[in-house]
Amino acid sequence: MRFFEGLKVVDLTQVWIGPMMTRILRDLGANVIKIERTDTPDQVRSGFLAGNNASGDFWNNRSQYFAARNAGKRAMQLDLRSEQGREILMQLLEDADILAENFTPGAIRRMGLGYEDLKERFPRLVYVSMSGYGQEGPLAHRKAVGMSMEPSAGAVAVTGYPGDDPLKTGQTWVDHYAGLQACAAVITALIYRQRSGRGQYVDISMQEATIPTLGRHLADYLLNGRVKVGGDGNRRPGMVRGAYPCEGDDNYVAISARDEEQWIALCGVLGSDEWREDPRFASADARWANHDALDELIAAWTSSRDKFEVAELLQAAGVAAGAVLQAPEVLADPQLAARGFWDQLELTGWGEVPVQRYFSPHIDGESFGARGRGPHLGEHTDELLRELGASDEEIAELREAGAVVGHPVALDNDFARDAVTMRLDPYIELGSVLRVDEDFRERVARGAG
Repeated sequence: MRFFEGLKVVDLTQVWIGPMMTRILRDLGANVIKIERTDTPDQVRSGFLAGNNASGDFWNNRSQYFAARNAGKRAMQLDLRSEQGREILMQLLEDADILAENFTPGAIRRMGLGYEDLKERFPRLVYVSMSGYGQEGPLAHRKAVGMSMEPSAGAVAVTGYPGDDPLKTGQTWVDHYAGLQACAAVITALIYRQRSGRGQYVDISMQEATIPTLGRHLADYLLNGRVKVGGDGNRRPGMVRGAYPCEGDDNYVAISARDEEQWIALCGVLGSDEWREDPRFASADARWANHDALDELIAAWTSSRDKFEVAELLQAAGVAAGAVLQAPEVLADPQLAARGFWDQLELTGWGEVPVQRYFSPHIDGESFGARGRGPHLGEHTDELLRELGASDEEIAELREAGAVVGHPVALDNDFARDAVTMRLDPYIELGSVLRVDEDFRERVARGAG
């Protein structure tokens, strides 16, 4: 069962937060029409290209990054700056349920396409705006990317290691987290419309969506007046926590013993019951004060063992532990395979690759995967125009006028091709590249199989 069969979504979003939300709707059955500009496509079409190959029409389904966010959608190019392009959008909205956009606030209103411009003509429309700071307030006009949103929500101030500067996390998870909230808001608005017959305006702020993740840090200030700057790394007061080296290069296991019962179990698995009587480790406060010494002892035990074996032993004893998985191990993880988490989607000229599901719940025993590969730029433009009643002659006239199907000049130039070609040296200098597997395609194929 696909819950949103018959739902029509007009998708003006790009990059991550918006496309993620609309892909979830697509996976659940909605008809999602992805609208892109005639000269500038969604910029993640050029992200992490298969084979690092920026030749030819690289923007046409050569990016797994794009496919993961846009799988199964229908793609159309429109020039919304033109009267003809805007009129086509109006025709698409006549029977649409949702319009989604993540322009910088003010941009879409300047085109005459804001919610206030459309709500009288389309009273049942659920209109979704996603932005960094929301549609109102002194910072609403600012552009937003992951690097700016984590700091603005306070997350960077409490991330990192003791004594070091605040540190951004390794992934722009704010988009993902806010995108899930946007999806929940849309479902809420649809339920309201079902009851009232009236559409809703949904205003998503990435900053607001992120602040609840601060949890204890906000509570600590509100209740105790303590200001936290800088992180505790893998540690947390009152617990034995860390990522410990294991057998082989760059292999680790994460361990978290939260209470006295788990501490006793940890000592038992490590064959070190005497630690329980050691004054340095006899209480939670003592273990926190002597965490460096304790880490050395734990690491001495884990370093000669397989990380999966260590995790299994500790979990069996009731201690939370998990092998620290690298990308190849995530792709080959038997638990994810058993749950059917990966969909095999085609990248043009490359073959099939595993693409993660953005809607992971299983409902009544059923899971919901991608409904096709990522679309080529403007791939369904003519098809959609015909659905609106346009003749071949009218489609040709629209193409000639530049209202639909333009060439992506923003990407088809030497500068852009050079910019999207990933250089290995800077990543090696940063220390963020562990190794390069020349046989990675075979490794991924084995894992997916």
